[in-house]
Amino acid sequence: FEHLQPGIPSDWFVVVTTDRGLYAKWFYEAIVALQWHPFMRINAQGYYQTKLSCGFVPLKGLITELGQSWAGIITCFKNNSLECTLLARWDEGYSDPWLIVTDLEPDQAEILWYGMRSWIECMFKDIKRGGLQWHLTRISDPKRVERVWLAIAVATLWLVSVGGQADDKLLASSLQSLAQPIDNRTGQSRIGV
Repeated sequence: FEHLQPGIPSDWFVVVTTDRGLYAKWFYEAIVALQWHPFMRINAQGYYQTKLSCGFVPLKGLITELGQSWAGIITCFKNNSLECTLLARWDEGYSDPWLIVTDLEPDQAEILWYGMRSWIECMFKDIKRGGLQWHLTRISDPKRVERVWLAIAVATLWLVSVGGQADDKLLASSLQSLAQPIDNRTGQSRIGV
């Protein structure tokens, strides 16, 4: 992250999202040290304690039904404890509740931000495999890879901007007159081409 920090303006609000397998206290603290905000999903196998509770209770008991949500400041985990905000929510379509630890105050964070992670993953998949065939490269020299990634970044920016311009030119009334639903699997990178 130290290599990325100089390229990110200091007035940006940076949220770093991770999936359950990537939580580690040192990683959380490294993100906070850069004045960024961790937004890390954790497993429900640990324990937490609120300021008002007498002891630690299981995370898995916090959200037990679909539609429930909770946010508060806690001490997370008995061992290697972390003082943080816990956001929890269980929505339809998910086998488990989302449990997110962050350094943001409960009223500053929205658990639905975690859903942006899937958008990012889909975009990466489109760039890496779907759109520009990065997975087919045989380049192994890091300096050459840097140049290829620069070209991919510029091409992606151009494709998205052209696709956005094409979206702007669509008449609102033309969307209503379509007999078939719009296939929104066609991304702006395909529209731009």
